[in-house]
Order: sequence, then C-alpha cells, then structure tokens
Amino acid sequence: MDIAIIGAGPIGSYAGYLLAKSGHTVSIYENHPQVGLPVQCTGILTSDFDEFNLPVEEFLVNTINKIEVFTPQESISIKQKDYIVCRTRFDNYVANLAKGEGAKILVNHSFQRKEGYFIIITDSKSGRELKLKPDIVIGADGPLSPVAKAYGFYHPERENFFGVQATVEGKFDPHTIKTFFGSQVCPGFFAWVTPESSTLARVGLAMKNNSREYFNKFLQQNNFTVKEMQAGTIPVYNPKQKLSQDNCYLVGDASGYVKATTLGGIVPAMKQVQILVDCINGGKDYTQEIAPVRKKMWIHLQIQKIISQFSDKDWDKLISYVRQPEIQELFEKYTRDNPIPLVANTLLREPRFLYFLKYLVGSKVF
Repeated sequence: MDIAIIGAGPIGSYAGYLLAKSGHTVSIYENHPQVGLPVQCTGILTSDFDEFNLPVEEFLVNTINKIEVFTPQESISIKQKDYIVCRTRFDNYVANLAKGEGAKILVNHSFQRKEGYFIIITDSKSGRELKLKPDIVIGADGPLSPVAKAYGFYHPERENFFGVQATVEGKFDPHTIKTFFGSQVCPGFFAWVTPESSTLARVGLAMKNNSREYFNKFLQQNNFTVKEMQAGTIPVYNPKQKLSQDNCYLVGDASGYVKATTLGGIVPAMKQVQILVDCINGGKDYTQEIAPVRKKMWIHLQIQKIISQFSDKDWDKLISYVRQPEIQELFEKYTRDNPIPLVANTLLREPRFLYFLKYLVGSKVF
C-alpha cells in the first residue's frame, strides 16, 4: 500500500520504518527543515524502552539509577533505571532506520488540508502544493495535529499542558533525577531536575496555566544559570479521542497517548505504532487492538485527576505511605510505563491509599 505519514518525529519515523520493512511504499512529510529540531522534550525513557531492541547507546546522554521526590515536608529516594537521550540524535536515528528500509522523508513539507480522498501537502521552499491520494494517512504530527483536525478527530474537550524547560549549569548528582511537588513549586504537577552530567541538567515544569511564571520562580530559587530554553505543548490523554476513521490513523502526541502523570509519551507511542502496523498488515481493528495501551493511559489519567487536587499535606501523606519498605519496593519494581500492577499491588498492601480516591468522587471516571 501507499502510505503517507505526517510528522518525522520518532513516532512517525518508527511507523515508517516498520511499514516500509513490511513492504509498503512509505512517504514521511516533516514540516520543519531538519528532523529532530526544534527540541521540545526532556528526553527521558524508562527501562521499558529496552523491549524495542534499539541501541540506546547511539543516542544516550546519561543513565539514571535513582529518583528523588520532594514534597513540602517530606522526601524519598526511589531506585529506577532511566535513560536520558539526545532527542536530536534519537529522532535522526529512527528516521535513518526508516530511510534504510526505503521510506522517503521530505522535510519542509507540511500537511495543509483534506479534500475528499486527497490530502494537500505544501513544499514550503518552493510554495508548490502536492495533491496526493495515499491508501493510508497516519497523523504523527504532534499535540496540535492538523491531521486530527482535518479528519474530525480533534475532540473539543481536549486539554494540553504547557511545558517550559531549560538546560542549566550547576552542580548535580549525575545519576539522580529530582522531582519537586507542592503548591509553591508547581500546583497540580511537578518540577524536575534531570542531569545530563555533574555540571549540566535539564530543568523544567509543566502546567495547564501559568507555567512560565512558576518556572521563572523555580530558576531563581535555585540560582540556575540558563544555557538554552525550550517550550512545548503536551496533550492530556482523553478517552473520547478517536484514533481512526476511513483511511486515517493517529499515533503519539497527535492521538493524545501520553502518560498524564508524567507527560512522557515515547514508550506508549512506540507500542501504539507496533499495534497499528500489525493491524494494517493483518487487517485487524486498531481501536480494539489498542485496548491494552488505552487501559494504561486511563489509569494514568485517573491518577492525574487525583493528584491535581492534592494539598501540600496530601503530598506529604503520600510520601509517608510510599516510604514503607514493602510499598517502596513496589515503586522500585515497576516502571512508570507499567502502572496497572503498581496500582493494584499498592492498594492491596496499603489500603490507606484509598483515602486519595475521594478526589474522584463526582468526576467523570470514564
């Protein structure tokens, strides 16, 4: 089949790689002049990334072995293995995989609109419009996806976080991510310090509103010296979001498949792509086959609904519960990409966590 993929980020390129490898004719259209730029992501991958059998050392910046969590009055250290990657190198690595299987990547080409069975792509250098009729269109074009809007997928209740991040100079524990919670730091979410080395770190936070104000305050309080600034829109998972219609499918940020608790999306999106490619090749129903990933996204969303209403005392109480050895062991056993067994086992071993479910009362759980 002739397949057009909109967006040459790692998710669009990974789809292109697997589809071209399956024998399809694949063209990937990227609106920026270069794959991997601008950078709009912290670049943290959990160890679940290993399941994709890609050589992380090709784009690895640092390896993390511990996460420190700080609330207004409490703190805890949790062992976790994470990879800090260079997104530019990572994006280009996956793009080169796609090209190696025969996929074409056309930069400076942006999706404009849908006309019946045709799509219109504009070459920004020449101004020329391309009128194409692919068998399949895949939207991998980010949180504000023009493809989702053109095909009527963009749900009116869709929400976004707005993340602000800077690469800063300072002194850091090179293998420890630090996260900060509380009303004075980042109401409803958290701030992070992710080290690239002992002297460089990626520092940021995300909120639905006022993120720049709180970010500037966080920088000033910690006396960080900024080298480079980044910002981006991050979607909140919405269970009502459609993923397919006619010959069009959505993946990654375009589909909103981002963990609502951390706003990380690469691992679930790559799993999403594997499922979609299997559906295209095998004639399966994408909406049905994506159910395991959708269930994980739903769990993250419910947790986010709870913690977004936390008081500072709630954060302190949560950490005091997690500090129990058998609960901390669970938090160290399961990654953030595997929330179902973590939540189930935590509630079984410590029923006091049920206290926080009061924040779901009156909310739309489904």
